[in-house]
Amino acid sequence: MSPTVLTQDTLNRTLLARQGLLTPHAGALADTVEAIGAIQAQYWPAVAISLITRNRTASLESVYDAFERRELVVGSSIRGTVHAVSRAEHPLYAAVSEATDADIVAARNEGKDPGMRALRAAVLEFAAEKPRGAAEFADFAAQWVEANPGRMSEPNLEYHQSRNWRPIYRSNALIRFPSDGRWAPATGPKTYLYSPERAADPDAAIASLVRRHLAAFGPAAADDTAAWLGLKVTRARPILEGFTDLVTYTDEAGRILYDLPDAELADPAAKAPPRLLPRFDSILLAHNAKHRQRIISREYWERVYNGKNLQILPSFLIGGYVAGIWSVEAKKKTATLTLEPFHKLAKADAKALTAEAERVLRSQAPDSASHAVVIAD
Repeated sequence: MSPTVLTQDTLNRTLLARQGLLTPHAGALADTVEAIGAIQAQYWPAVAISLITRNRTASLESVYDAFERRELVVGSSIRGTVHAVSRAEHPLYAAVSEATDADIVAARNEGKDPGMRALRAAVLEFAAEKPRGAAEFADFAAQWVEANPGRMSEPNLEYHQSRNWRPIYRSNALIRFPSDGRWAPATGPKTYLYSPERAADPDAAIASLVRRHLAAFGPAAADDTAAWLGLKVTRARPILEGFTDLVTYTDEAGRILYDLPDAELADPAAKAPPRLLPRFDSILLAHNAKHRQRIISREYWERVYNGKNLQILPSFLIGGYVAGIWSVEAKKKTATLTLEPFHKLAKADAKALTAEAERVLRSQAPDSASHAVVIAD
């Protein structure tokens, strides 16, 4: 018997439901992050917006508080990109990062360089005492090299010195934590703290995150899971095929889609409220680049993705699909959010979108005296 074919609208509503974009999640923010998958955090304000959009109780204060209590942590993760994850799942993401060499920035056989490995171990010990900044890491590395002449290969030494030693603290074992305790600055925390919790079984950790991908973004194909975790498809597919409890479907392109046995499919006709997505939102990156139509059309992808600087702009959903971009500008005491639709909006959609945009704006800029939402012509 052939697997059931899932329509694009079924995949769309199911994705939105699992992401809390149909009915927002409630409760602990760490639980929400585990449910929706790691949040891209290279643009720091995006983390709070992602949670404010997906959790009905989230606020800037509650998001920052979760990081302060280390219920959430942020640092280098899957695909070598900065992500926010729960502290409980950080070791799992770190295991995938290591298995895919996402931390090896130099690409100069660093993993085979005993001196480089020794320096990285020393760096972790150095950052275990308190959060350390970039200048501190650079000074520490220079002193280590002076005290250990000839231990590091010349190519690695030259590479890291030319980059002021930045790659040595872009490690999944180092989470970002502000030395002054302030999480509010738009640039995010700039110092690093060692997080020693590690996964005992890396293969089991990878398998756990494969299932996590299905729970957050499924049903999904092997190449979707591989793209999200930074795995090779040849590694992701056997893991999926090795689970004996998964259910399978196909999409309209004929790909095999895997899903968890107790995961529900959403009604393709379910009402999808307008939602705002932050810059680099994970929902736009969780599937193979050729198969993102469940959330954004190929035509609109070109308007959301800026290839010159590798930016994915903040966007908004109408009817469950990306329908435009948005931006915020703060002048004096007024915060203004401007919506730029890709097509003409129905009056009801424009009204509902404006209300949602005002809610997000007030949450993002609670200290502004006034807030305004504008829909550009």
